[in-house]
Amino acid sequence: MPKDVDLNHYFEVMNSRGEQLEKHEIVKAKLCEQLIGNEEAMEKFSRIWEACSDMSFYVQQKLPGMTSVFGKTMGSFDIESFNDFPNSNVDSSLSLGMKSISDLLNTPIKKIEKKEDDDINDRFQPIIDFPNFLLIVLKITRAWNEDDFNPLSFTLDDKELIKEFDKVNLTPGFVKDFAYNLLLAKYFLDNFVIHHTNGEDRAIENPWKLQYFYKKGSKASYLKDLYEDNKAQQNEVIQLLSMFEVAFTPKQRKNYLFYCLYHLFEDCDLNNYVEFLRKLADKYFFDVYLDASKLNDINQPKPNSFDETIFNNGELSVELEKTNRDFNRIYPLGSYNIPLYVFNYTDYKLWKKYVVELRGNKAKKNSRNRKDFFNSLGCSGFELDAFNSFYFSRTRKSLEHYYPQAKAGDNMPISTHDINCYGNFAMIGSDANSSGSNLNPINKNNRYLDTKSNQVSVASLKFRIMLQICQDNYNNGIKDKEKERPFGLEWDVEDMVRHQKNMLEIIMNNSE
Repeated sequence: MPKDVDLNHYFEVMNSRGEQLEKHEIVKAKLCEQLIGNEEAMEKFSRIWEACSDMSFYVQQKLPGMTSVFGKTMGSFDIESFNDFPNSNVDSSLSLGMKSISDLLNTPIKKIEKKEDDDINDRFQPIIDFPNFLLIVLKITRAWNEDDFNPLSFTLDDKELIKEFDKVNLTPGFVKDFAYNLLLAKYFLDNFVIHHTNGEDRAIENPWKLQYFYKKGSKASYLKDLYEDNKAQQNEVIQLLSMFEVAFTPKQRKNYLFYCLYHLFEDCDLNNYVEFLRKLADKYFFDVYLDASKLNDINQPKPNSFDETIFNNGELSVELEKTNRDFNRIYPLGSYNIPLYVFNYTDYKLWKKYVVELRGNKAKKNSRNRKDFFNSLGCSGFELDAFNSFYFSRTRKSLEHYYPQAKAGDNMPISTHDINCYGNFAMIGSDANSSGSNLNPINKNNRYLDTKSNQVSVASLKFRIMLQICQDNYNNGIKDKEKERPFGLEWDVEDMVRHQKNMLEIIMNNSE
């Protein structure tokens, strides 16, 4: 828009014409207002903003050939301030985001050629939208710039986007800092944080990718694993980040993503990054989800619980306050308010236990290590594909009573009180839950272990162990009539209690 335009008048005119301005457009205009009279800064700001606003592509794809920013291979980040961002090689008054309305009307329509880099890996599904991403960058910027910044007064929710920016005393310097942080945060988001591929989750392929953009000379661009020389770390970072993402899927209030990006701003060493993520996962579990003072009446974190625990005085703290928490005091027998994060964390710890204990030749059938591994899980051995192909799916958002509610209650073999426990709950896809929730446990085995069923929906590692325990009990009854149980009780209260004890020994152990 013209540099001398009255922004307030502009908004009034646009709204009177029925044009609905997006909140992030209003924010952009307010920030640009600070740069009026400085065409070079305005042009840089607009190019950065536009490049970062498309969340479905790598930022390097939106700034092709900009080796002064991303290095010769377009895979690094080499500038240290807004002023280091290069000027456009076109007339600044007609550059991106700087055309006046009359310029736009008089500019002939040109056919836009699709850039080769835009084809790379097609588009991906971003884990956050642009308005909520702007809030994370604003929070980072304020935490870095303001000694008295209080994160507890900041809301990571795009409904509050304009209000949060209104709290800031905008200056040209702040706007430049924000633009630089926006570009750096987008670089980290694209290259150091997971993406979800387009399409539905499938059992045969992990849809979560952790790859950075790379281009060598004039050759075509391609993507490389972030931990290209360490497959074990690559897999673990994918599991950790996707565990957080499926537990906190909504685009708003992604505290974990703020912590990750803030950490990367301070330290982008890859070894330190994986260690940070491990500690962050433990911190969430022990110091938030096992601290009654941080939870509301239904055991969900209270507002600001995460920042109170993890982010104080502009510093991240992921060291544990306490490890001797009492799980059963927070989630006693009869409790059905157990957050999904607890079950996602359980699956991560089970996957990690498998990776540590059954790596290489130790995984061979009939090996002592393999027998000991499954004994610690409380079941007989089953195929390791469940672990090798495990990933966190966004479809598993429902908790199912493995022993069904419909068959529990007064004058029944198992009470309603007994089935409401961590040991009887399984994380499952809502489609599988609705179709099989009232079946007896052994009938659920037949349904869920059938290859025709949606294996992604039932691929929780904790649930796979529960299914195997039930199958073991059924098989033992066939082999030995004295061990045969009444139909429907192949999974009973004793199994729930024993399974819960085994799982807690794994997830409450923080000795790694």
